[in-house]
Amino acid sequence: MPRRASSGVNLQAILIGIGILALLLGGGYFILNSKSSAFDAPDLNIEEALANSRSLSGNRYQTTGKLIDRRIEPQGQLVVIQMGEQSNPKHLPIIIPPDFKGGNLNLQAEYTFLIEFNTKGVAVAMDVKQL
Repeated sequence: MPRRASSGVNLQAILIGIGILALLLGGGYFILNSKSSAFDAPDLNIEEALANSRSLSGNRYQTTGKLIDRRIEPQGQLVVIQMGEQSNPKHLPIIIPPDFKGGNLNLQAEYTFLIEFNTKGVAVAMDVKQL
């Protein structure tokens, strides 16, 4: 007696398809919502930096903020970036050395700085990227 062909829905294929769809959607969500990192350095904790920046000397961090002030000095540039919420902004001064080749910095533009704290506890720019 010949066997009859199965005309039913293949439950295993449906489950595999749902699993693959879930992985694709989850991966897409992760990629779209992940914060892109400009540099391979940890994010700066602004509260810690403002409380005791000398303890951070010799360490490199990345920080993002809006450039609100820029002064050209004989020793280089001194810039101030604004970080945090608009209701409670924090300001971080950063020294840009005279041999810095990062281009012109524009006021009110968003930048990510790679900084290193010197022995005096002052942030010195190593690199910068405009957002």
